[in-house]
Amino acid sequence: MRVLAALCVVALDAARGAPDAAQVARVQQQIADTRREILELYGADLDGLSEGVVFPGGPQGRQQLVERFLRAFALGDSFVIAVGGMSDVAGHGNYFEEAYPNVCGDALRPVFEAAGVRFQVRNMAMGGVPSFPNSVCMADNFGGDADVVVWDFRMVERDVHKGELFIRQALLMPRAPFVMYKRYQSYLRKDLKYAWEPAGLHVVDEMAAYNKLKKRSPALQNDRFCAKDPCPCPGQVRWHAGFKLQRFRGPRRGHHMALAYLDLFADAVATYGALLADGGAPGPDDARWTIRRRPTLPEPFSKPLQAAFGSTAYRCAMTWQPRVGRGLLDLVDPQLGINGWELRHPSERTKKVTEQGQGQCINQIGACHYRDEKRSLVGNAKSHWVFFNVPGVRDGGSIAFCGDFASRKFQDYALIVVNQEEVMGELEPWLESKTLGVASACFSTSHNVVEGDNVVGFRVVSGDLSLALTHLVWT
Repeated sequence: MRVLAALCVVALDAARGAPDAAQVARVQQQIADTRREILELYGADLDGLSEGVVFPGGPQGRQQLVERFLRAFALGDSFVIAVGGMSDVAGHGNYFEEAYPNVCGDALRPVFEAAGVRFQVRNMAMGGVPSFPNSVCMADNFGGDADVVVWDFRMVERDVHKGELFIRQALLMPRAPFVMYKRYQSYLRKDLKYAWEPAGLHVVDEMAAYNKLKKRSPALQNDRFCAKDPCPCPGQVRWHAGFKLQRFRGPRRGHHMALAYLDLFADAVATYGALLADGGAPGPDDARWTIRRRPTLPEPFSKPLQAAFGSTAYRCAMTWQPRVGRGLLDLVDPQLGINGWELRHPSERTKKVTEQGQGQCINQIGACHYRDEKRSLVGNAKSHWVFFNVPGVRDGGSIAFCGDFASRKFQDYALIVVNQEEVMGELEPWLESKTLGVASACFSTSHNVVEGDNVVGFRVVSGDLSLALTHLVWT
């Protein structure tokens, strides 16, 4: 059954005290029931559903996740898994509710309801977009309350630079969330061993289990896009997962991922039960429940990350969706407004597909409930100045902007000012991203940046080129 809510949120009906032995027993029974229900979908006699879960750092990395689950159970706190990824993760070619992060959340909801944990799987995927530049300001993209962040950009991103940036920025978030990859990348083994332990780095890859079971389990055979044929949802291409693959993942992936975290939570609940039996669990103010501080990061492995953006947490406002933080238009000077600039999709085709995927069902077209879109704030020579009020810049901080730029020689066609002083010749390039879905680059400056509130302005002065802004980023 489809759950039409965009997020899997478990809300507590009322404040509760510390779990007792009776609640531990109820939760353990619900864990057993949930595991049995998932296994029965694929055949109770089948093994292999737990394959593909790897902790490169060994048992110590796994134990860190168990401890975070234990804390959430003991305190009745939240536990948030924020999933970043591409179109397949966003559910394109299926319904959004059938994307694997959503299915994972649905499968685990009864367990965490019984446990009194505010549990959420937050699907933040966007079609055709790699992890950068959203990863530079991960708290405003994923949410500062995340306990686990998921990298699933396997079809649009392979390089170590963006992967290392994703992990490092995760560790700089308020709750220093753990990092899960949906596919093992070679750089995790060769180059980023320093992140294994602090990131609790783990891989939850369903492919081995799927390949083992797909010919034996009716639940995985004759897979098609969507539950309907033909599917009304846009985005059906050969590299997108089918309905059953999404279920295992999404159903298929989703159930596989659910079992992985169910095993971790089962260990946490068992640990709590042992604490009760051994004289009682620590109280809510005990140091055991303190979330670890942000680690001191070593120098980045990747040469392009030697700049500050590889080791500093940023805030941002963006035009892209989904996000949990500010929109770029929220920073526009309210007296002038966008002043001839236009918030628009990168192409008419993208606009049509986005509206079809997000819109209401009309003649069986649409109502797929997609949440992602990649609009930009675009200005040309007919536009006027647009000014952004950037709040709370720290002393010695910097400001950056990202977008799709036909030319990086801004001094030839644009005026860019920080607090009324031109900075076109004071810009430091960051990374670039280019996929079938997006082209993006970022540039930063500390020139004329002051502590506190700053004003950043853009104007296009050439009749041939335009500026397409997607992010403002600051420390």
